[in-house]
Amino acid sequence: MGLRAGNWITSLCSHRSVLRENGEAKVPVADCDQKHYDSQEKKTSTLQEYIHYWNGLRKSSEGKQLCLYLKDWHFVQAYPEYDAYTTLQFFASDWLNEFWGVREDIQDDYQFVYIGPKGSWTPFHADVFRSYSWSTNICGRKRWVFYPPGEEQNLRDIYGTPVYDIDSPELRDSSQFPKAASASGRLEVIQEQGQTIFVPSGWYHQVWNLEDTISINHNWLNGTNIHIAWDFLVESVNQVENAIRDCSSMDEWPEQCQLLLKATHGMDYQEFYMLLCTIAHRRINMLQKNEEVISFGHWHLGRNHATYDLKRIQWCLEKLLDDPRLEELQVFTKMEEPPSQLLQEIVQTLS
Repeated sequence: MGLRAGNWITSLCSHRSVLRENGEAKVPVADCDQKHYDSQEKKTSTLQEYIHYWNGLRKSSEGKQLCLYLKDWHFVQAYPEYDAYTTLQFFASDWLNEFWGVREDIQDDYQFVYIGPKGSWTPFHADVFRSYSWSTNICGRKRWVFYPPGEEQNLRDIYGTPVYDIDSPELRDSSQFPKAASASGRLEVIQEQGQTIFVPSGWYHQVWNLEDTISINHNWLNGTNIHIAWDFLVESVNQVENAIRDCSSMDEWPEQCQLLLKATHGMDYQEFYMLLCTIAHRRINMLQKNEEVISFGHWHLGRNHATYDLKRIQWCLEKLLDDPRLEELQVFTKMEEPPSQLLQEIVQTLS
């Protein structure tokens, strides 16, 4: 076990708020040796149990060596009073976490801590909603492999599923992965302690911990990639509709497709619109009422930036209103502020 990683965990867990209730805080832990569909099998553990594992008891009751990865831990949400880090200015324009930060109906965010031993890894994937992501190594080292957007099509099997492990020998089996030899643009990066990796939207990647490693990771959307998120949302709902086309005569077919979209994609049309609406009103209030927009408690949004954001939201709303599904979804017909009204308000503000 790396001494630096162990020391960081000991320091973290010595903070009373983190180990209150005798370390019974719940954390998500993935078993890197157990595949679950296109990801790894996950279970909920206590922080204390994971620390016990980390401190040397890395074997199961049967004596098998375990490789457990604490990942996607909503640390900031769980311990907002623990001032662990400040988000860099380059990553502060973050609609996704701004949206979740002001919601009152659901508590969630896309700010994570990852803690993994040497050899732990994350399978080949692209980030949620086709968001950007950034990852900073607090300690330890990571190996990253990237492929540009579109190249993942060459790395799918005959059933259309992306390869699980980009270094797997099965990729050389042309009967299973007929286009793998055509994949190009592979990038490989070694990330050292203290370094930050930026992952652009739509870049598939796989990550290995070369040492015991702790990292901080955010996913985020803003005006520069919201069009990619919208296109991916439309692509995802098209896939849902095609998959259950034989049920299209059922009652409330559009709503059922949106339910499945939310379950598989993580967001449906209504929530996408809620995100746009939240960000738009905060920008409108800033430009019209001089209300401040502060990101991560530190970074102040400028007026030119707010104007740019509204122009990008305007683009999205026009796309949303052009989608024929919108008229079929009852939730939009019952809204106090439908998309057409928000669009008009934005146009008036920009003019």
